[in-house]
Order: sequence, then structure tokens, then C-alpha cells
Amino acid sequence: MKKSICLFLIITVLSFSFLSPVLAVNDNSSDEIANLRSKIRSIYDIDVDMYNKLEAAVLKKYSDIDKDAWYVSVMVKLVGLGALDGSLDNKMDPTGTVTKAMFIKMFIRAMFGIEGLDGITPDFQHWAAKDVKKAEKENILAQGEYTPANLSEPITRGEMAKLIVRAYNQFELRPLSLEKCKPLTKVIKDYDRMDPAYQPYALIVYGSGIISGYSDGRFAAEDYANRAQAAAFIIRYLDKSERANVVIPSTATREPMILRYDDPYRPVAIEGDTFIKPDGTAVVLKVGPSGVLGEGQGVATELGRAHPNGKLIEHGDLCSYEDFLGQPYLVDEKTGEGHYRSEWLDISDRLLREALDTLGHPAEGTTYGPWLRYTRGHWVWTGPI
Repeated sequence: MKKSICLFLIITVLSFSFLSPVLAVNDNSSDEIANLRSKIRSIYDIDVDMYNKLEAAVLKKYSDIDKDAWYVSVMVKLVGLGALDGSLDNKMDPTGTVTKAMFIKMFIRAMFGIEGLDGITPDFQHWAAKDVKKAEKENILAQGEYTPANLSEPITRGEMAKLIVRAYNQFELRPLSLEKCKPLTKVIKDYDRMDPAYQPYALIVYGSGIISGYSDGRFAAEDYANRAQAAAFIIRYLDKSERANVVIPSTATREPMILRYDDPYRPVAIEGDTFIKPDGTAVVLKVGPSGVLGEGQGVATELGRAHPNGKLIEHGDLCSYEDFLGQPYLVDEKTGEGHYRSEWLDISDRLLREALDTLGHPAEGTTYGPWLRYTRGHWVWTGPI
């Protein structure tokens, strides 16, 4: 009897000694994710170092995530924001179906955090009720648009596009207009077959690089999205560095021509024009990586061009035509490059993310290009704004 009891105790101890490391790994990874989350307030807190730590913890905890899969970065970032969790058996299920409730919870938590739900009092019972009411408060959902009757339904790409555009139009610093995106009606292969209710939303999310079409050119607004795709759409909304680089076809009604700096009656420049600078240099105008004409080419195509009232445009003058209406035209003294304010903001956004991703947190005084300097633990824009 004593031998049996001893044998049982030995087996029990050995069993726990084999199991405990597995449990410890899972517990440690959960603790590590929680610790990292406590240091993240927005998508901009996820720099290269933070991302690497998050990725290691997520890959350790969730057994069904492939490190080389296309969706890893977006799902890792969403986990870091506290907007995405796996199942109790440590599965992330990237190909799993997304319901309306799941999507609105992920979207709201990613945008506002769990603290953003403070003071929200729902008028119905559901695990996503607070998120729904927060979305209504922020005009992302219409009152009563999501209810317990439809929250468990799968959400389509078109429906996600609608919710994202509602947020985009409110919170994006420089949102694309529907008019600007209209040339994409010829690019999206199934645009004419799409439910008209989703067409304007599809144009804007496609044009902004938030939701891309399939390889065959379709947007497929009626298709259901899985968890990985939903994560991608949310992160691309929040993080411009994750967005696709979309070139919207030009609506120019003229052929490229030669423009001289001293011709006040020259037209607004377009891609392909040759601009003659004051020193006689000829520059063929191109759209740069931030989507800005003349970016990095050291030209100020608007400087000295005549306003409709005949006054010549100077540094700081406000734009009088639709694309940049009311924005100041700003010329950089160091490079001679000139753009309207929203164009400079697009350039600064891209370069700030690029510097952080490329150099991280370097030595004090490090520069990146002509307009960025690392000062007191941050990359600082020194160019025009």
C-alpha cells in the first residue's frame, strides 16, 4: 500500500514537472503581452523595438500564427492596442469569420482604448453593447443601426468600408474627397456591379489604401472578411505606413508642357510638366512617395504664378482653387521646395514614420533628410508646416 502511494506521488510530481513549463510559457506570454499593452496608448507607441517585443510574445502565445504570413504585423499591432485576443486554447484563428459585434469591438478598442468606454451606458444586453454605444456617440454607427438582432451576423467588406469611412472623414487630418477618388471607378473592376449604397465608401477606402481589391481587380463589397483581413483594415486606417500606395489616375485635361518660373500665367502644374527653375535647371515633375507632385525635386511650382485676381503667389499666400482651398503655400528656405500645407503634412507623416522605422532612436542631433532631427528622444520636423 505504502509503495503504491509513493509511486502515485512520484508520478504526480513528475507529471507536474513536465506540465508546468508549458503552463509557465503561456502564463508568461500573457503577462508579457499585458505588460507591453500597459505602455501603449496609440498606434504611434508601437515603434520598431515595441513591435519586436509584441511579435515575440504573440508568436509564443498563439500557436496558429505563421511568422511569415502577410497578416502578422497587423494582428500583432491590434493585439498590442488591446483590441484583439485569441481563444482560451491560445488560437488566434486568422481565417475565422468576423461578426458585426466582433468588428465594432475591435475597431472601437483600437481607436479609443478600453478607457474610451468609461461613462458609456448601453440600453441593451450584449458583450459588445458598450462598443456599439461608443460607435453611435462618435457617429460611426447610426442610432439603432446595430442591435442584438444583427450583431451576430457576419460583416461584409462593404459594411466595414462604410464604418471606416465614417471614422476617416471625421478623424483623418487630410481625408481624400469622393471627387478626388472618382477616377477609381474605372480601376475597380466590379464597381458597376456593386451595391450603389457601398460605392462611395469603396472608392475612398480603396483610394486611401485602407482596403485594397483582390488580385483580379474586384473590390467584392459583398464578401465576408476574416479576422486577419479585418485586422488589416483597422490597422491601415490607424497607421498610414501600413496602407497600400495607390496612384489615383490623373484627371488632367491637357498634355504635359514646359512651365517657366517667370511666367505668371502658367497653368497649375501636373505630372510630366517640365519646370524651368530660376537657375535655368529643367525638372520633369513627378509624384513623390508621399503622393505629392514635385516632392524631393526642389521646385516651387506655384511661386510667382498669378492668382485669379492677378496678384502673384508668394510664400504664405492662401490657395484659391478647390484642391487646396484656403491652405497656405509654403516654400522651404533650405531646398527651395514649395507645397501647400496638406502636402507638407503628407511628406512629414511619411518621413517621420520612415525615420523611426529605419533609425529608431539614434544619438541626439541625428538628422534624416533635410527636415528631420532627433531631439530629446523624438524625431522632430524642422521643415515648413
